[in-house]
Amino acid sequence: RASVRLDFADGRVIYIDPAYGGKDDYQKEADLVLVTHQHSDHNNTDLVTMKSDGKVIECPMDITSGESIELGDIHILAVDAYNKNHSKSGCCGFIMTWNELVLYHSGDTSTTKQMAEFPTYEIDYAMLCMDGYYNMGPEEAMEVADTIKAQAIIPIHTSYAGDYSMNIAKEFDHLTRTIVDVGESIDLYDLTATEGIAIPLDEAIGSIMEERLSAIEQEDYDQYMSAIGTNNQFLYNEQERWFMNMIDEDISNVSFDVLSTKMLDERTGVVNIQQKHMLSGESFNFRYPLLFKYEYGQWMDYGYNFEVLETDRFIVKYMIGESRVEEFVDYLNDSFDNLDKIYDLKPLDDYELKLFNDQELLRQRCIPANPWQFSGWSEPDESLKVYTGHPVGYNGYPGLVQHELVHHITIRICNNNLPIWILEGIAMYDGSAHYGIENSSLLSRITKEGVSKTIGHLETHDLNNDLTTMEIVDFYNTSYMYVRYICETYGHDTLMDIFYAAGDRPFHDSTLNDTFEEKNQETASKALMKVLELTKEELSEDYLKWLDTVDFKEFE
Repeated sequence: RASVRLDFADGRVIYIDPAYGGKDDYQKEADLVLVTHQHSDHNNTDLVTMKSDGKVIECPMDITSGESIELGDIHILAVDAYNKNHSKSGCCGFIMTWNELVLYHSGDTSTTKQMAEFPTYEIDYAMLCMDGYYNMGPEEAMEVADTIKAQAIIPIHTSYAGDYSMNIAKEFDHLTRTIVDVGESIDLYDLTATEGIAIPLDEAIGSIMEERLSAIEQEDYDQYMSAIGTNNQFLYNEQERWFMNMIDEDISNVSFDVLSTKMLDERTGVVNIQQKHMLSGESFNFRYPLLFKYEYGQWMDYGYNFEVLETDRFIVKYMIGESRVEEFVDYLNDSFDNLDKIYDLKPLDDYELKLFNDQELLRQRCIPANPWQFSGWSEPDESLKVYTGHPVGYNGYPGLVQHELVHHITIRICNNNLPIWILEGIAMYDGSAHYGIENSSLLSRITKEGVSKTIGHLETHDLNNDLTTMEIVDFYNTSYMYVRYICETYGHDTLMDIFYAAGDRPFHDSTLNDTFEEKNQETASKALMKVLELTKEELSEDYLKWLDTVDFKEFE
């Protein structure tokens, strides 16, 4: 609710609005108890264990707005707190000053006129109520944050029901946000002296990487993701997938060493990391620079520190020393033009292309548990990632880029509800094959024997783990041929009807879902029956007959 405890280095203890928890939570003896008003969810002083000379100061009996008290060198000023549910005469907040540290506890309130004066107090931490029911909500709290100019805002009283709502706390989407969860404690600093930064990056990074390693070892998703920047959906989704790869049973002996730290400005820095781990007995040892930004009261990881180029269609991020940026901008622009004629749905406005001139680093920053190298990768609402190190004149890049852009569009159409075979099939058909079968390392290896497989056969395999190199080639090519068969027999619009039928279901997240592919196979069965009025077995039977009519000399 709004119950907090302040512990001072000299042993003094102050409780504010004791109400929630039990007596065990208030065993630390109090020098002072402050109560902002007399509602029962803020005033249960009987819970508190008091020192023999401890004091209880309650509004409005012992203090009202404008009055102040001293606890040694701690100065406490009562300030206005009111709204339609709380009278101005019966409520207050508190501004506490100790040396250079200034704290504000709002009590229950909405915006007050007095808040315009608060910047003069140079508040370090403001504990703001924001349940949106008995007091202001997150949006109004953000306006208050702009008004009072506290260096850090700690959301309190985030649920009208009495518990703590993390969802509402996160709706307070202000860069000063510093979430302190129930039972959690943080160290307080004089933030006005450091532009709101509690700990410099070079001092904080050691603990950050230790917590990261602990999150991987304990398979603690929430702990890991709590330090990932949330202002870039592509990065956030990619880091979610990266974490799930790093806790794979085949990865072991993970370590992170901080090599150096460089500040780009007061709130942005780059940290060079050396990472080591084992994958199925193979040792990996590599380095990469991570970009960190200070926001929401902590240093947040914003991924690999790329160079950035913004175009009118998409954003390109590339490793330092990359010499082929313009070439790949042209590839992606061509793909935008080509697919604009095929699909009604367009790529996201802030779509990202990430260029890696180090193929191993591409794997390690995407899917480190994957046992085989690749030249391109993308997933739902992730960036398009490409290895740029193939020789100039390599003819596979245009199809690769378009292949991955097809994924970006079609996975959004079906809400990620279709199995791998049809997703890869359409990406091969509308992407790779667009630039000629001879320019695709996969399609140029098609044989009738290799693609003479049922859908059931395709759906029994894990593409990432169960297949040999040649079986992977056949998987992609068979997927392509199924999509080609549907398009040539029923038309491309009918193929898209299958995707839209699957898209009637809510978005299906693959990252944290062990039954993802199984559920998508079920959805595909329903979509095929709805659109084609065929079971997978019937579609497979028709497809295998169609193969007899295909002239496979075109693939030679």
